[in-house]
Amino acid sequence: MLTPESLPIRHDHRMTTAPAERVVDALIGAHLVDPSTRAESLSVVLDALDGRARPTGTGRRALPQLVEVVAYLGGALVLAAGALFLFEQWGELGFGARVAWLAVSTVVLLVAGFVAAQVPGDGPGLREPANDVRRRLAGSLLTFGGLGAAILVGHLVDHATTDDLSAVYWPGVIGALVGVLVGAIGYRVAPTAVGLVGTITGAITATMTLVDGVDRFEGDAAGVALFLLGVLGLALTELHWFRESTVARSLGVTVALVGAQVPVMDGTHSWLGYLLTLVVVVAGIALYLSRLAWPYLAVAVIGVTLLVPEVVADWTGGSLGAVGGVLVAGITLLAASFAGYRLRAEATD
Repeated sequence: MLTPESLPIRHDHRMTTAPAERVVDALIGAHLVDPSTRAESLSVVLDALDGRARPTGTGRRALPQLVEVVAYLGGALVLAAGALFLFEQWGELGFGARVAWLAVSTVVLLVAGFVAAQVPGDGPGLREPANDVRRRLAGSLLTFGGLGAAILVGHLVDHATTDDLSAVYWPGVIGALVGVLVGAIGYRVAPTAVGLVGTITGAITATMTLVDGVDRFEGDAAGVALFLLGVLGLALTELHWFRESTVARSLGVTVALVGAQVPVMDGTHSWLGYLLTLVVVVAGIALYLSRLAWPYLAVAVIGVTLLVPEVVADWTGGSLGAVGGVLVAGITLLAASFAGYRLRAEATD
């Protein structure tokens, strides 16, 4: 006789997420999965346990790669036409014709980017793997559209500005900031590494143009400004503002290290460059131990390799010569690399 207790019970994997969470946490613990993608990884594991296949980039609704290639070529042709116009026809056209050409190019790129970012409502989202091709295409077009907007606005401001005595070239600053704004919006719509590069390039352009207005200690001001810009980018990265965390970290540490080295190259206050570089090294080690992200370890090793020979050469008044400097740099690089290897091994144990 069958009783309710004797009936077989079917378990649904969706009734509990504990097994999937254990799998994802184990992968994170083994450093095979980035902790920032835990939610997406948990969804993939749940679908796998439930016996459902995740959509792939070869699905019917995915944008074919041939379309992506053709679209890239179209965007490249638009940019090439704009560049050719700048070099050959810019001086022969009036202000209205210039603005019209820049505006048309910018609008074409932006509209194409937003159109490419549209996905069917009943299909996977733009950030799903099935739409990687569409997302990359849309992000690239929107980034190039941001570049066009920056040039257009800068030209308009330059035409409207009559003050030639200002130490700061404000058309460049305003145009770059507009490029950053449009690039940030484009990245929000379709996040890509190209969008990150375009946005931080605009931020660097605006920063360096502002620093040009500094009368004294311009090298120190430029270095500190770039250093702070890199720190800001890293702070936003660790707050999970960016989808491409590794690319964002690499860009942030690069800008911070370059900024730290500018006072050294300028030579007015080398001690400031040494101090900023030391901060980069110490912060890189600390962040690597807490995040286990390789860009932090890389910038720490490179920072030590730069800092030690510079300090030794400064203290010895350059008496070591070229051969001694190269020898010190080589020994420092070997020691820093070995220390970085040991640090990575202990951190990932």
